[in-house]
Amino acid sequence: MKENKGTSFIIAGGIIVLVIFMFVIALNLIPNYESNSYYVKVDEEMSAKIESINIIKGKLIITTSGNAMEYCVKSTRTAPLDNALCWKEVKDNKASISVFEHKKYYVWIKDEEGHISNYMSVNSDEKNK
Repeated sequence: MKENKGTSFIIAGGIIVLVIFMFVIALNLIPNYESNSYYVKVDEEMSAKIESINIIKGKLIITTSGNAMEYCVKSTRTAPLDNALCWKEVKDNKASISVFEHKKYYVWIKDEEGHISNYMSVNSDEKNK
């Protein structure tokens, strides 16, 4: 009798672990409907926008238009503060930064008036080489 209870406990524990793993896998397979728009919100009066983001040989290359003064690249979706350390200068509407493979990055730009755009995300997986 005692051995039967121990076996039942192990089977029940295994089923619980299996259900949790299935939940995590299902959660990661559900599509993420985040915006991939290169444009800013309509209510913002940005004088700049991100035209394209490409990853070539480990470098994230950002092309902007308008009066983009600075860009910020982060691995989290939290919007950067106006004085954050991530802000780097945009020169001639182009910027680049080295990135790691198989990681998701979020990019913001700031125009000459200090307006910050919505983020644009990009994955640095092998398809982008």
